[in-house]
Amino acid sequence: MTPEQSVQAASTIVAARSNGTLLEGLGELTPQTMQQGYALQDAFMRLWNEPVVGWKVGATALKVQEVYGLKEPFYGPFYKPTTLASPATPNASSFGHLCIESEFAFRFGKSLIARDSAYEREEILDAIDAVLPAFELISPRFETLLQDRAALAAADCGLNGGFVLGEDFTDWRVLDLATHQVILRVDGEVKGEGTGANVLGHPFNVLDWLVNALSRRGLDLNAGEVVSTGTCTGFIYIDQGQKAVADFGVMGEIEVTFV
Repeated sequence: MTPEQSVQAASTIVAARSNGTLLEGLGELTPQTMQQGYALQDAFMRLWNEPVVGWKVGATALKVQEVYGLKEPFYGPFYKPTTLASPATPNASSFGHLCIESEFAFRFGKSLIARDSAYEREEILDAIDAVLPAFELISPRFETLLQDRAALAAADCGLNGGFVLGEDFTDWRVLDLATHQVILRVDGEVKGEGTGANVLGHPFNVLDWLVNALSRRGLDLNAGEVVSTGTCTGFIYIDQGQKAVADFGVMGEIEVTFV
């Protein structure tokens, strides 16, 4: 895939995102490797004129990696206009898919600048200001979740359509996130349960991977940005008007209803 083809493909995704339409695919412009997928993501980011709020990490469960035919996660940016505070009531017509995931997210108070050497765990943890509960709103600009086209999933902002963020929990070092339970209910009915162990064994493992994956590609993680580390409770589709609540225990609850 040439740089010109990446721009052409990215322009198609930009148009779909702007118009609220869903694509079947990109035909001959479909990226075939993850390197091509991230090159297309870079092209999209240059064209999409909104502030980046942070990064999502997907396929952090081994079973999901198997579905996508991957041996590691993938990542993508998310943007300010589609990042909402809980309780959130996003307009259902703005999303091609009404699909949610319950995730641990981390707000960074210090920048981690791209460099040649890898970042160590304590350097990454020292840069964190808070952990917060989050819903990722999974909504690719395509008709499916692209489980047969992982590189295209990465290109399309890692399938991200938006985020719902809860309140910052600043005393996060007292938590054992690997065993910290999350319960997802829809209209009061339990739809999923899990812990931080569901994401590469621990959310910190996801942070290790993401920070260094960005750094290797020359991308900084900037102070104030948020990193969401993948679903603890699986992904579920909900209907317009249904209320989804994720209970993160001492971290609080978050709520979303598509209206």
